Amino acid sequence: MSEPLATAATARPRRNLRWILVGVLAICLGGLGSAVLYSSVSNATAVLKVNRTVYRGEVIGAADLGPVSLGTHLGVETVPADQASELIGKTALVDLPSGSLLVPSSIGDPEVETGYSRLGLRLTPGQVPISALPSGTSVVLVPIAAANDGKESGASYRATISVAPSTLADGSTSLEVTVADADSDEVARLAAAGRLVVVKRAG
Repeated sequence: MSEPLATAATARPRRNLRWILVGVLAICLGGLGSAVLYSSVSNATAVLKVNRTVYRGEVIGAADLGPVSLGTHLGVETVPADQASELIGKTALVDLPSGSLLVPSSIGDPEVETGYSRLGLRLTPGQVPISALPSGTSVVLVPIAAANDGKESGASYRATISVAPSTLADGSTSLEVTVADADSDEVARLAAAGRLVVVKRAG
């Protein structure tokens, strides 16, 4: 007598709906991320960054600024890179840290407060300290008595460094200072006669 044949039923694998939804969500998020990345790259614009630290009052040179790509969706106030040539010779109105993005309001023409004057000085070695005098440094301008004129050297003048000193080709030093209006004429005359020394005091 033959035994009955057992019919093997093929079981279908059960699909987990949760994992299906997770997979669909991952695909959607991946596509969205790719779209955002593509949009960011395709909409990137060249703006200006600061190549070296520029202190307030310093004049901007060609090597001080450089281009960098930035996505437009960041909402940061910047200066387009194609405006670099227009900014050469302008003055830093605030300290500009190296690597920072240039902000339109941080650069422009120097401002002089009411009651003060800004003077350019050209001094010989020995008339200005060799240590750094960054913009904003308080100094004293000390007059030197002229040789054999029998006159007193006169009172000193308080001043603030507007543009840090730079050495010229002939070895002299060029800088700009801000002084009170009442002192500006005399300081200019003393500087022109080579009878002025810049002194930096402690504090």
